[in-house]
Amino acid sequence: MHTGPEAPRTPAPILRRQAVEVFGNRFGTLYNDEIVSPDGLPGRYLRWEWSHSGVVVVPTGPDGIALVPTYRYPVGAVSLEFPRGGCEPGEAPEEAAARELREETGLMASSVQVVGMLHAETGLIGTAVHVCRAVVSPERSRTARPEEMESVGDPVWASPREILIWLRRGRITCGVTLAAFAFVMDDRDASTAGCGGPRE
Repeated sequence: MHTGPEAPRTPAPILRRQAVEVFGNRFGTLYNDEIVSPDGLPGRYLRWEWSHSGVVVVPTGPDGIALVPTYRYPVGAVSLEFPRGGCEPGEAPEEAAARELREETGLMASSVQVVGMLHAETGLIGTAVHVCRAVVSPERSRTARPEEMESVGDPVWASPREILIWLRRGRITCGVTLAAFAFVMDDRDASTAGCGGPRE
């Protein structure tokens, strides 16, 4: 007779009866799908699919890690974040990361490495985001050329310790940035890219 602890219950799936597109543009598609709940009840579920997979890039260099002050229209405030965007058709994540970094900050990547993958909002967005770490040399920077609907400031360099303090104090609230930071801190080679001990 089995007397050990019971195995954790696995959640039942929510089934999609029909994908119902309600809006779409060159960036992605919004759906309000007809679904069936685990109890067999009919309902609706809103989801967003980007046109292409996403990418977030963590710039590392001699001065630590760079974040970009970005005005985010949905929250109506400036958000301190890592550069991010979408992969163009046929573009590898490493190439997209280097391009987004160059466009948003003017920083030039000498090397780019994919360190993980995440989902920005599992309750709404189905598209995956590649997490990349880029080694940069600030002296090789160029003029940033963000897209017309983007509003960004100059990169802000910080040590890992400073970033942790900013997270606790609410200066950084972007979930994608937090997750990407965790990936890079778990990367064994992070210390070789200027992500070592704290700065005072």
